[in-house]
Amino acid sequence: MKCTDQINYAGDPRPNAEINSIGENTGYCPPVKGSASSTPSGTPKKDGMKCTDQINYAGDPRPNAEINSIGENTGYCPPVKGSASSTPSGTPKKDGMKCTDQINYAGDPRPNAEINSIGENTGYCPPVS
Repeated sequence: MKCTDQINYAGDPRPNAEINSIGENTGYCPPVKGSASSTPSGTPKKDGMKCTDQINYAGDPRPNAEINSIGENTGYCPPVKGSASSTPSGTPKKDGMKCTDQINYAGDPRPNAEINSIGENTGYCPPVS
């Protein structure tokens, strides 16, 4: 996959061909160049955590590997792609309450910390898996 298809290089002065060539030659997509405000869109990626474990990408047509690669390369988990509303699936998280205290996740294979992290990051408690 081309770097310019993985990462938003808007504001980068280099041509797409140059950016993609760097990616092909090194195996790594180069960081976005531009103004000091060229922060990628999305949520800052937490150390040691995959984007797909941090954010609910249900309905996003991209493979998890692509989403996680973007997070590794940019340090930001990309915004969820999908329906025009792109509202995360699940139940709105109540202020000051953990998702695991709000919803019964008995039988869900994910650790409570992961479930609660998704709720903190998206504002929605994920559906029970």
